[in-house]
Amino acid sequence: MTQIFRKEGWILNPSDKVVNAILKGVERNGGECPCHNDSVDKHCPCSDYREKDVCHCNLYLKVEG
Repeated sequence: MTQIFRKEGWILNPSDKVVNAILKGVERNGGECPCHNDSVDKHCPCSDYREKDVCHCNLYLKVEG
């Protein structure tokens, strides 16, 4: 099961359809991000999200403001 990693300034995508599709992709990929990113650690949530504030698959969305 993928752990939801909460970060200040970010929210989980409010679309259940998007979230479910991404999480199914993560499950199919053995825990790795289903999108094509170049993270050092692709285990969801990937290192780009955790360390660089970039979410390639839109599981997490940056709060504007």
